[in-house]
Amino acid sequence: MPSIINDECADFVPNQKRGSAVNFAESQASKEYKEKDAALAEKIKNQNLGPKIWHDSFNRPDGRLQLYVANEGLAIPYVSPMLADSLGDLPPLLLTAGDDERLRDESIYFAHRSAEPTKYKGPSYNAGKFEKSPFQTPTNTTLEIYEEMPHVFQMMMEHVCSTKSYERIAEFINRATNIHNEPLPPSSYNYINVKGEFGPLKERHEKVFNWEKIGIVPS
Repeated sequence: MPSIINDECADFVPNQKRGSAVNFAESQASKEYKEKDAALAEKIKNQNLGPKIWHDSFNRPDGRLQLYVANEGLAIPYVSPMLADSLGDLPPLLLTAGDDERLRDESIYFAHRSAEPTKYKGPSYNAGKFEKSPFQTPTNTTLEIYEEMPHVFQMMMEHVCSTKSYERIAEFINRATNIHNEPLPPSSYNYINVKGEFGPLKERHEKVFNWEKIGIVPS
């Protein structure tokens, strides 16, 4: 995936071949996990013969791209929602990210894909699948990007942006659960500065709309 850190790189976690971990005997639970994981990966690989559900760049015999799932499972929508045929017809969404965090760009594109599913499509190798998807109704989506904030910035309890984010989360929950019988506002994409003031996204945030290799792992 493209990233705020480097547009040409992906989050790659190589096999661990050295370090203190190799000094410990592998547990039975770990062995069972690897066996089940390998069986599931093979099952998914067979299903990928047609129609294709992931890009050939996912095939990495030299190791995993992520620790939490086999490469073959990365295109499953429950694992990587960005790669779903459509993000329409979801429950109301509140997406929050810091302007200085690695997941910012993905959050911006995800928000637009859910709020405007007919305009912002998924991976190129899934072309044509959106038209067949029953989930094409726009999802009510609120995106909030907080100026100068890192990942999980809400842990900085006394910062203005943290306070504002908690307030917005509470407001969203109340509206989404209809506690106060108030309808959700229309979908919106917001930039919140360090004073807690709201405004539109900046021009630099729009570069994500030029992504051409969604779901393709750089070689």
